[in-house]
Amino acid sequence: MAGPIGDDLGELAEINVTPLVDVMLVLLIIFIITAPMLVQGLKVDLPKQAAPALTSKGTEPLILTVTSDQIILLDDEPVHLSLLSDRLGALLGGAPRPVYLKADENLPYGFVVKVLAVLDSIGVEQVGMVTLPEDG
Repeated sequence: MAGPIGDDLGELAEINVTPLVDVMLVLLIIFIITAPMLVQGLKVDLPKQAAPALTSKGTEPLILTVTSDQIILLDDEPVHLSLLSDRLGALLGGAPRPVYLKADENLPYGFVVKVLAVLDSIGVEQVGMVTLPEDG
């Protein structure tokens, strides 16, 4: 008598996770495809200047981009100015590493100085200003 009742409860206790896995994989693919598109929409007009190319010795530099809308991107990830020192400090980890600053030429000078002050406050010694070569 107890056999058929126990079998019914055993089948009800199973959870099918296949649809959940399918949905998660679809979302993962969507995020993988759309994430690079979010960064490509930001335009930075670099100033044009005749300058020698920067060379890094051994360590990969961090790229710090500032758009004309005063959006700061640390290696293509948006960061607020007040959180920049914490994020950079965590990435640097006390090791000397160059930082390349790609700032839009239409930015207010004061905002660029604020970003440079943050770099100075966490001890960044090598700052490279990225420009485009002059035409002609």
